[in-house]
Formats: sequence, C-alpha cells, structure tokens
Amino acid sequence: MSEQLDRMIKKLEGDGPIEKHILLLKLTEALENAPEFEEKPSLDPATPQRQWLSQVGALLSRLSFEKKAEYQARFNTAGQYWKPSIVSIKGQVLDAIEEIKLELELDGRSDIGSAYAPGDVYKFFADLKEVIQSANSSVLVVDPYFNGEAFNAYLSSVNAEIEIQILADRYSNDISGYVHKHKSQFGTKIELRRSKELHDRIIFIDDNIAWIMGGSIKDAGKKATYLIPLQSQLSLAKKEIYSKIWGSSIGVNPNG
Repeated sequence: MSEQLDRMIKKLEGDGPIEKHILLLKLTEALENAPEFEEKPSLDPATPQRQWLSQVGALLSRLSFEKKAEYQARFNTAGQYWKPSIVSIKGQVLDAIEEIKLELELDGRSDIGSAYAPGDVYKFFADLKEVIQSANSSVLVVDPYFNGEAFNAYLSSVNAEIEIQILADRYSNDISGYVHKHKSQFGTKIELRRSKELHDRIIFIDDNIAWIMGGSIKDAGKKATYLIPLQSQLSLAKKEIYSKIWGSSIGVNPNG
C-alpha cells in the first residue's frame, strides 16, 4: 500500500531526472524516426503514421495535462488539416525535448544518463532505486556479481505485483537466501537463475527500457561507474539475447 502511495505522490510531484532521461530519449527517437507523411491523411490504425502519432501522444501526455491537451487539439484537426497538424505536432515534440533538456541542465543532469565518481554512493543508490521503481510490470537484473546485499538495497521494496527476475553468477547462493525469505513473507514474484554467459551489467524495465551500468551494482559508490538508458533498438536486441540466456540458465534454490 505504501509503495502504491509513493508512486502516486511521485506522479503528482513530477518526474525525477531518471524518468526525464527516458522521456527525452523516447521523444528524440520519435522525432528522428518519424515516418513520411503524405499530403492525404493517414489515420488508419495499421499505418506507421498513425502508430507514430499514438506513440507521440502518449509521450507528450506523460509530461503534463497541458501538453496532452495541446496534442489532442492538434490531433483532432488532423483529418481536416493534415499537413499543418503534423507540422504542429512535430513542433510540440521538439519543444518538449528542449524543455526537458533545460530542466535537466538546471538540475545539473543535462547528459542522458549519469556518471558516478567513487564515493557517490547515495546518488547512485537513489537513481537506481528510481529506475527500478519506475517498473509497471517487470524487472530483469543482469549482473554476474549481484549479491544479497544488493538485493536487499534495491529489490526488497519493489511492489509485490512486479515480476522480478535476477540473472547472476558468483553470489547466487547468497542471493537465494534473501529471495526465499522475501517470497515467504511477502508472496513476491521473484525468480533467481545462474549463468556463466553474462557480459553486461544491465537492468530491463518492463518490455522496452534498459539501463546499462559500468560495473557491478554491489560496487557502485566504491568504484567509478555510470547508468545510461539504451536506445530502443539496442534495448530490444539486448533483451532478446538475455531472454535466451535466461531460458538456458540454471535455477537457484535456497540450499544452493
């Protein structure tokens, strides 16, 4: 209940830098990959043009009620004033990109992603917690050196409705004790597997967002590292790779 309340409060207060980075990345990708818009309206749900408009509308709506209303007003005129409406919507996307960039710059977080010097323990902790808590349905953690302490710090407070998968290696037996106790007490959906084929430290959020790290989660703050969202195509490619590894990996039980 408190987790749901925290998420509601967060939405009312506005996005933090982590979610702004994702929105900036998605809006930039949308603008760069916009389909060709012909002279005649193309509003059939199956067309790339209509799908692009839906995606952009969802992203702009996530920013504010005002941007949602502005987009909806232009979308409603698209059938009659196709070209001017498309030009206006693209302008709204560009304005939103520049607005987010300015907000991040004022917060000292202008680059997409963040770098952390040794000693930036709390900054990394807060940012990674925000990444994980942004999940609506699932989290997949890929980290060969993920351990029980890292599980307790980052995953123990995740909403019980979120499906959590952990793909680790060296400290799998250590993690398994935490996982077993957490599932026993809270009924959470957590599965732990072990694999020797892990080459990244990466966290997948839901189906289309991935954050890559410069080192193991357990060493963050002790060593320099980074936390960067991947572009959609690369994110999906990485997800496919680690889904296959997950399928061939070994389940870990509390007794090792």
